[in-house]
Amino acid sequence: MKGRARRLGLLTLLYFCQGLPGGFLAVALPVILLRSGADLKTVGFAGLLSLPWMLKILWAPLVDRYGHRGFGERKSWLVPAQFGMLLVTLALAQFDPVVALPTIAVLFVVLNLFAATQDIAVDGIAVDLLTDDELGPGNSAAVSGFKLGNLFGGGVLLGLIGWVGWRGDFYVMAGFIAFALVVVLLWSEPPRVERPTSSVTAVLRRLWTSVRGLGLAFVAFIVFAKFGETFGGSMVKPMLVRHGFSDTMIATIDVTAGAIATIVGAAAAGWASFHRGWRRVLGVAAAGQGLTLIGIGIVAYGTVTPLLFLPFSVAENAFGGAVGVAVFTLAMGARDKAVGASQFTALQVLYMSGASLAYPLAGIVADSVGYRPVMITGGALTLVLSVLCFAWAQRLEPAAD
Repeated sequence: MKGRARRLGLLTLLYFCQGLPGGFLAVALPVILLRSGADLKTVGFAGLLSLPWMLKILWAPLVDRYGHRGFGERKSWLVPAQFGMLLVTLALAQFDPVVALPTIAVLFVVLNLFAATQDIAVDGIAVDLLTDDELGPGNSAAVSGFKLGNLFGGGVLLGLIGWVGWRGDFYVMAGFIAFALVVVLLWSEPPRVERPTSSVTAVLRRLWTSVRGLGLAFVAFIVFAKFGETFGGSMVKPMLVRHGFSDTMIATIDVTAGAIATIVGAAAAGWASFHRGWRRVLGVAAAGQGLTLIGIGIVAYGTVTPLLFLPFSVAENAFGGAVGVAVFTLAMGARDKAVGASQFTALQVLYMSGASLAYPLAGIVADSVGYRPVMITGGALTLVLSVLCFAWAQRLEPAAD
């Protein structure tokens, strides 16, 4: 029991640190830039600073192939990545975002490069160490920790900036990263049981074989799992703007309360997956999220007030957190430990590709028919996901309970 608690605690801490830069980029930095006089085009381009997260599959095979066994094969990547995050965070504290924006942009790309590399190594640790019955709680720790890091890196640090300033914000962030680095240095990594030792080419061959062996239905399911909720959910903020919600109200209800609800939903899904299995959790959570999106789309035809929207937002985000945990539990259940970091990274990229497809498509359709039908359609697609997780039970057999 103590060993399990330590593993889950370590994962939560590491995923929390990975979530800090993303939260700052998504919430705090746009506000800081706008208040400093930057135009909306500049703020929009800030999203490109997270590009390393989309490209991490390119170097994930290196994490599976190389590493010092005596020091720890995952630690061999984790420690340099964390040390790099620490140095870049301290460097960011030294520059004014108004007069040194190009330098800050470059530093954020480097920071995300280190954070994405840490993510690969931490995913590898999870694949290596978690037993089958720990997959649900382990992925709950991942989703909850990362979302908590987003919340702290965005909302909390934005609130603190009035007290401690830009420099103080990054010193606080650096403190958390330094603490995690010390924890990792004191952690003794168990030796990996299985790894392809010959070459990176051997890793790539094993990765291709493992993903292909999952089957087309499995891969399609992973992609579709993110499509419906994103297709409908991408219209939530436009809906709030159309109904006159202030920026503060949107940040409070949809961002802060939504993040807390996601953490709670992820934690509950971890417990439920441990006792009931990922399939039941995904079936119930996807149905709940789908019905909630349909409900939001229907009430949007009338007057939407903050009091009316709050329970919908809490429910949609809580169910969404549970869906994420269940899907990652499914993906990790199909793990090939020889290429664990690469395989899970590949499945994460496939999962997020569903969102990448849904976002532009939702915008195109909404321009023609309005945002309400898009939200309702997204909810209906999420209900389909709920049905598929049971109807395709045999096709998803690699991750069976």
